[in-house]
Amino acid sequence: MKKVISFCISLFILVFGYAQRCPTLKVKNQELGLSLLDIKVDIVGNIATTTYDMLFYNPTNSVLEGELSFPLGEDHNVSRFALEVNGKLREAVVVEKELGRIAFENVVRRGVDPALLEKGSGNNYKARIYPIPAKGYKRVLLAYEQELVFHLNSHAYELPLNFKNKLDSFKLNISVFDQKYKPIIEKNGISELEFSNWNKNYSIDIKKRNYIANKPLLIKIPLSFTTEKVMVSDNYFYIYKTLSPKKRLRRKPNFITIYWDASLSLRERNIEKEINFLQEYFAYHKNVKVQLVTFSNTVLKDKLFTVKNGNWESLKKELEEVVYDGGTNYSILSSKIKNTDVCLLFTDGMATLSNLELKRETPVFVINSNLKSNHAGLKRLAEVTYGSYINLQTKAISEAISKMKFEPYKFLGYESNNNLEVYPVSPISVSNDFSISGKYSDNIKNIVLKFGYGNEVLQRVEIDMKKTTIHKIVERIWAQKKLENLMLNVKKNKHQITELAKAFSLVTKYTSLIVLEDIRDYVTYQITPPAELLEEYNSILAQQEEKNISPPRRNNVEDNARMMRTLPKPESIQVVSDEIELEEKVLESNDMVVMNEIVEIVEDSEEIEDVPFSIIEEVPVYPGCEGSNDEKKKCFSDSITHHFSENFNAELSNNLGLSEGTYRVYARFTINRRGNVVNLLARGPHRKLEVETVRVLRLLPKMIPGKQRGRAVAVNYTLPIVFKIGSGSQGQSFTIEPYVFTPSRDVANYRKYKGDLTVKERGVKTDYLSELELATNKEQAYQIYLGQRENYLETPAYFVDVANHFKLDYNDTIYSSRILSNIAEIDFDNYELLKVFAYQLQIDKHDDMALFIFKQILNLRPEDSQSYRDLAIAYQNIGYCQEALDLFNSVITGEIYKNSHRRKFKGIETIARNEIRYLIQKYKDDLDLSKVDKELLDSVNYDIRVVVDWNHNDTDIDLHIIDPNLEECFYSHNKTTIGGYMTEDMTQGFGPEEFTLKNAIKGAYYVKIKYFGDRYQKVENPTFMKVTIYKKFGTEKETKETQIIRLTKNDEEEIIAKLMF
Repeated sequence: MKKVISFCISLFILVFGYAQRCPTLKVKNQELGLSLLDIKVDIVGNIATTTYDMLFYNPTNSVLEGELSFPLGEDHNVSRFALEVNGKLREAVVVEKELGRIAFENVVRRGVDPALLEKGSGNNYKARIYPIPAKGYKRVLLAYEQELVFHLNSHAYELPLNFKNKLDSFKLNISVFDQKYKPIIEKNGISELEFSNWNKNYSIDIKKRNYIANKPLLIKIPLSFTTEKVMVSDNYFYIYKTLSPKKRLRRKPNFITIYWDASLSLRERNIEKEINFLQEYFAYHKNVKVQLVTFSNTVLKDKLFTVKNGNWESLKKELEEVVYDGGTNYSILSSKIKNTDVCLLFTDGMATLSNLELKRETPVFVINSNLKSNHAGLKRLAEVTYGSYINLQTKAISEAISKMKFEPYKFLGYESNNNLEVYPVSPISVSNDFSISGKYSDNIKNIVLKFGYGNEVLQRVEIDMKKTTIHKIVERIWAQKKLENLMLNVKKNKHQITELAKAFSLVTKYTSLIVLEDIRDYVTYQITPPAELLEEYNSILAQQEEKNISPPRRNNVEDNARMMRTLPKPESIQVVSDEIELEEKVLESNDMVVMNEIVEIVEDSEEIEDVPFSIIEEVPVYPGCEGSNDEKKKCFSDSITHHFSENFNAELSNNLGLSEGTYRVYARFTINRRGNVVNLLARGPHRKLEVETVRVLRLLPKMIPGKQRGRAVAVNYTLPIVFKIGSGSQGQSFTIEPYVFTPSRDVANYRKYKGDLTVKERGVKTDYLSELELATNKEQAYQIYLGQRENYLETPAYFVDVANHFKLDYNDTIYSSRILSNIAEIDFDNYELLKVFAYQLQIDKHDDMALFIFKQILNLRPEDSQSYRDLAIAYQNIGYCQEALDLFNSVITGEIYKNSHRRKFKGIETIARNEIRYLIQKYKDDLDLSKVDKELLDSVNYDIRVVVDWNHNDTDIDLHIIDPNLEECFYSHNKTTIGGYMTEDMTQGFGPEEFTLKNAIKGAYYVKIKYFGDRYQKVENPTFMKVTIYKKFGTEKETKETQIIRLTKNDEEEIIAKLMF
């Protein structure tokens, strides 16, 4: 008997010892150590809620920013997130995903630091955590719920404890409520651990000092053979029932197709367990033909095997030698379908290159051993084909084989005299246990659950609803089960999913959890705050309604950009002659636009009207300045320089990691008619420089206000502040230098370009490319790449470089495409990486796949107008011209901005007008133009058209064109003598910027770019810019050249192309 018990325990550990991971906080790919860890686990029935209360310690002298990242297993869902704000724990609240990102990014631009937790692909959760103070602590609380797995008449609960550093304090409390049998600790790395019993509840409560929590805890919770639990809360109920179905054998197949996912993400699969599964499977199906199709971005192999008397050694050897590389493209499998009896799909469901679809009439059994997986999608795929989803992370091989051998036992509905809203909706496959949750309006006495095979009811289970326990978690369980049902048709049910998530605080595909610091930000975006702020929030809303405060005027990115970039003089001035005094507010309209790299502090809200500088009679006076207007201006400039030299925190450079060079922060402020310095704005290469600039601007003294006709007026100043970071005896230092802006010139009056016009050869030099160049053939180079790859998984540029190496050095498309597609596997939720990938796909003429990627980008970033333009071009490239037209038109008409806080870029509207006119001109007869403005029906053609866009958000790149007359066209000189025109300067977003010339003169035209930097400035994650050059655009002689350029150096200016006309 002891041997049997020992065997069962070992089997239990083998099944449930899967690799669930602890939450980790990383700073630049390095885990930040924990100081305190307090874990609380509540288990009610088969539902467990795990709460991590973590105190992270920053041992460095720098303020840090980290990313909290953690993938959760099947049926695990985040239920709570809280962050320390001003010394107190603040609960996150649910917000629509798009609004959450917009609020988060806009608040960050002001220098205030919120937190946003989002659910990504593969049930992976991420949250940005900032600030983590130097030599200080940051408290983060995270909780998740899970349905426990039933195995060997027990529930299993595993607590992952793989923390690396020694904890100053470790606390653990586990409570198992309403439990008949004492829980058993199967795997334990913690000494003196024992459950105590109190009133049908069992608990563990331990406290340790200087402890390393690096061994997982596995608990077995025994159940009876006829376990039945009913919980209620208000008008919600939850039923859990163990089952013992009479099994029906499936017909044995004669031909089996195995689809084996060999993409990069599957390199972490549990290959040993999958092989053991197949060993048992072929021991049962002794004689069968097997078609093996291995695939990633393309089909890799398609081979036929014969299994005789259970011998599958040749097939096993083939699987053990699979190399895992490339993205996941399910669409290619349809071409490999043969007449088969059963399909076995081994995959994690991470659909990075196509949708997760497999159109088969035969049963599809989906087998998965990865933690980070698309469990919901895999379940749906298996269910609709009468197959099964087998998660080897939580299933014993014997259970997995049972699912293959026997027909699926199904829940076929219920009977009740009450009007119920019950989930799951029948029919649905069940195993040895089943749970259901419902909502009712009247008292419910009993409910009958029906089970069977096909449509035949073979078992009726009557549940007595009087024997219940009360628990608040029941409402969330019902909501979670309803969500699972709505996710079966996610696009159709988007609105319902969003409303359900907001009502029950669920993190979903369309909702996130957000923490904001300032109550005014909750008001601005109409995000219902946590309980402690709710009274103040409602009070502010009531005051606004009472005062009938209207939202501020629409602002847009280019208006701010021109203010910060097109500066005719350092002391550029605007006058407010009739100033309206308003109380201080922080309000944004539904379509308010704020620049990402602007810190905006609203000191006073004033209506500003532009008045020509020439009519200003008396300029504002800095204290101590005297003389004429010109002398006062010079004195003002000198005084500002001195003020910054005295007050700017020069030590800040040590914490920024900026390389030596020149950095500019553009500042704007208003001296109002009382002489106060208000309306502070700053834009620069680093947010901390912006915050510090605003802080120093706030220290400016009160001044004598400017006057117009004897009346005090408000004057707007815009000026650049130049910081030089150099190396000296004491390291980096700041200096502030005067900066002179060249006034805008008339078209007829320009300076000839005198710079170097050499197009330099662009090349990438890295250690990994040098190593690859030692290979004598592409097969050898590929093996070198496979050896290098693990060291560069956090470096997306690596895959771009290596893919280009194979394409250029070996004229290879197979390896280069596979390597490049890994970008989607690295992080399918990173829209900036996906843009690089999509750019390259378009250059390589993989337009169908590029369309899929641009659709994903739009799903990830619907708030960016560039997402719509990119997708429109992708549609146009594959001949879906009506879809392209509709998207272009939505940008032009402003349809995409309605009822939202989305940023508006005027420049993109201008460019979209050219693109829609081109589309209409080319495909007019195939298009429905009923919704298009008639002015867009005119044809468009240019001798020269140049367009640039880029992958990193909030990046400042300028396009310059130098014509044969050496006249340079750029943002502040955007019209040339020969008719060249440059669109609005795009200092934010992803571009685009466009140069057009209708009637070109003969000669050489040079394309120059000026790269001001972005928030990355890292070699491993550079900005990639796409440059598209047209000649004879819109005509039959049109030519098009596209190239992708890597930008790494801040403040870089370079001639990148030359075209002859």
